Amino acid sequence: MSFPNGEHPDFVLTPGVCGIGSERDNQIVLNASGVAAHHARIEVDGRGLTLAVLDPHAHTHLNARPVREKGIVRLGDVLSIDTVQIIIKPERDEVIRTTVPADAPGADTAETRQRTIPPKVVLRGVSGAQFGRIVPVRGRLTIGRGSECDLSLDEPEMSRRHALIENSGDGIYLRDLGSANGTFVNGVQVRDAVLHPGDQIAFDRNRFLLEAPGLPLRGELVEERGPGFAPAITQTMQAVNLPDTRPSRPAPAPVNPDTVSSRNEIWWLIAAAALIGGAIALLLLFGF
Repeated sequence: MSFPNGEHPDFVLTPGVCGIGSERDNQIVLNASGVAAHHARIEVDGRGLTLAVLDPHAHTHLNARPVREKGIVRLGDVLSIDTVQIIIKPERDEVIRTTVPADAPGADTAETRQRTIPPKVVLRGVSGAQFGRIVPVRGRLTIGRGSECDLSLDEPEMSRRHALIENSGDGIYLRDLGSANGTFVNGVQVRDAVLHPGDQIAFDRNRFLLEAPGLPLRGELVEERGPGFAPAITQTMQAVNLPDTRPSRPAPAPVNPDTVSSRNEIWWLIAAAALIGGAIALLLLFGF
């Protein structure tokens, strides 16, 4: 959690609950006006990050959209606790690879697109004026303030030709076109970057989620697992081995030789008594 205006030192989220508010028992204590005593909390588990608003009267926004109860938090999101802005980003900026293949002029042909480009790669607007819009990325998508761009974003921080997203058979790449301010990928400011499904790309106030079904998430490729490796927070939990709660059959008791011997003696006594009883009955019957 990064605080661009310096209200609090950067904070590394760990599995569990992180409380945010003005009281001292919170993990993140903010003294700014408008921050409630127990304003909100972020829950971290194997499924990702969840924002829970604790004070319904407090002002809480996620990517400039109000949150009343709960919301899903992703890398690159901007959380606003009243006037305090918090950027959710990787612990290390090096997680975002900024080395992309050299641009190949003329490679964006219809034949090449049909042969190598993944079938479906789109940008889905998650905040700003483009909220809810689906923008397909076919080959190359130019982005900027100019009307000649494939995706025109009329924002003051945008350059006329700001950036390009290339969807090739080898991967998805963000290329800077000489912008003044660069682009944010998962909260990290970059020029060029290797993109993955689930990445959030921010152009000023407009934020897009990259969706590409079937392609590996960030951290799933071996080459992504360098010193700054951090797995995607949206990946599923690993399988948990639960103990076997079925009742087990009791083990047979060991055989005691003395017990077996005692049982045999009892049977001999019963047999002898039966013979004696039979003899007495015959004597009484026939008068011998």
